[in-house]
Amino acid sequence: MNDKLDAGAGISIQNIHVTAGTQKLLTGANAKFRPGEITLIVGPSGVGKSILLRMMAGLLKPVSEGISWTGNVLIDGVKTKSGRAGVVFQSFALFDELSPLGNMEFARSCGREHASPVPCKELLSQLRVPANVPTSRLSGGQRQRLAIARTLAYNPAAILYDEPTSGLDPLTGRQVADLIRETHETFGKTSVIVTHDYHSLMPIADRIYLLDPQAGQLVEVEKNDWPTIPDRLAPMATATVRKHDDIESRSVGDRARNWFSSFFVGTTNALIALLIGLSSLIPVWKNPVWGFRFFAHYARLVFGPTAFLYLMASGLISGFVTTYFTFQFLPYSNYTEPLLVEDLLTALGFAMYRIFVPVLSCVLIAARCGAAVTSDIGGRQFGNQIDAMKTFGANPQFYLLTPIMWSFVIGTPLLSYAAYYVAKYTSLVTFVLADPRRGPDFWHQHFHRGLEELGQFTYKGFGWLIAKLLCCGVGIAIIAYYQGRKPKYSTSDVSRSVTSTILWATLFALVVHYLFALYEYEGVVPK
Repeated sequence: MNDKLDAGAGISIQNIHVTAGTQKLLTGANAKFRPGEITLIVGPSGVGKSILLRMMAGLLKPVSEGISWTGNVLIDGVKTKSGRAGVVFQSFALFDELSPLGNMEFARSCGREHASPVPCKELLSQLRVPANVPTSRLSGGQRQRLAIARTLAYNPAAILYDEPTSGLDPLTGRQVADLIRETHETFGKTSVIVTHDYHSLMPIADRIYLLDPQAGQLVEVEKNDWPTIPDRLAPMATATVRKHDDIESRSVGDRARNWFSSFFVGTTNALIALLIGLSSLIPVWKNPVWGFRFFAHYARLVFGPTAFLYLMASGLISGFVTTYFTFQFLPYSNYTEPLLVEDLLTALGFAMYRIFVPVLSCVLIAARCGAAVTSDIGGRQFGNQIDAMKTFGANPQFYLLTPIMWSFVIGTPLLSYAAYYVAKYTSLVTFVLADPRRGPDFWHQHFHRGLEELGQFTYKGFGWLIAKLLCCGVGIAIIAYYQGRKPKYSTSDVSRSVTSTILWATLFALVVHYLFALYEYEGVVPK
């Protein structure tokens, strides 16, 4: 056994009650997982095995996501919290934007107060994982070994495996079981595996608990009785399906009756999200290097080269359309143009800078950048990456929300100004081509007449403009993040959250501009 890592820790479950919706999953359950052993928790699908694992890992609050629980989970006699137990998720929860070595080093840096003294490269070598290839290109077996190696990097007191052989053929399932056994023998960690695939994992187990959904208990199965587990599981699975069907039929009525309650809860949550978002502007990173790496990731999503091209294209179109159609289709142009052209240019410059381009830019940023961020966070939520961060002590609010907030705070004004300057010079070119006898000097003189102030570096209304752009950026960031953070049970949930972000973020941007317009333009008349 490798003596470089801490020995396994004992885990104790005391008087656990778990309720999901109206269904009682556990009622006063108790169990002990001895140090240095491999323990299986088996049961049919949908009885709460993964919920129990999340409780043991410190990932599940006493009331969250329609689930409530009471009781104690102790690791070495201490109440569990995030970081005490590592989780190898069914989906592996790897960060594909990082290399395998990057995954390891991030986990190690966040859990550095009790991180493994074994170098990350050595852990990867022991588990036969290449260090610097793209994580997304690893095979399934390599990804699983990397998930285990990353868990070992922050040296938790125990390792919890969530359905490690789910969906695998019998041969591959046995290979995964052998990997878990080899890891256990090498590093000596207490291992708890929740599974319904007892065939592949039974040969490596020291102890087996049966989660009985009818009794709501964890029942230890004596080793002599292990062959009877299939017979004991069959009736439980049938009863569980019937119970879930009854709950589903009741839940529709419950949702209708609780609509008003949900509305007020949602409003309160929105205010809380706003306060958390604003507080997240203060960077609190255990490791600033990784904080800036995540900022760089979200900065590319929000105001990377493609975002600038997107907003500049909108500026090009808006500059051409507003200028061309204003002067090309001016009513009675032979009579009115000589009298109105100067004032039209002045009004056009004012409206383009203060109204048209900012509104258009914020709507496009909400749709394009907000959707990109929600898709990224939604993918992390669905793939358990956010839970993985919690297990090794990386607060998602700091490593995800803070970079997202700053990306929008910086990116929204930059993108809007890029769109404006493209629109402005497109307007110049369009005007000169349409009316070459007046020329660019005429355009400059009158286009900026309502914007420039003598001795001032910025245009008139710069403060108002920056204020509403920042308000839009902050709001879009919060909406995108929390839409992504909503529970995700399928890729369709991710798609719906992206659609919701586009809807709510664009609506928010329009409302912000409307509210500013009530006060911003009082007494402002371009001259």
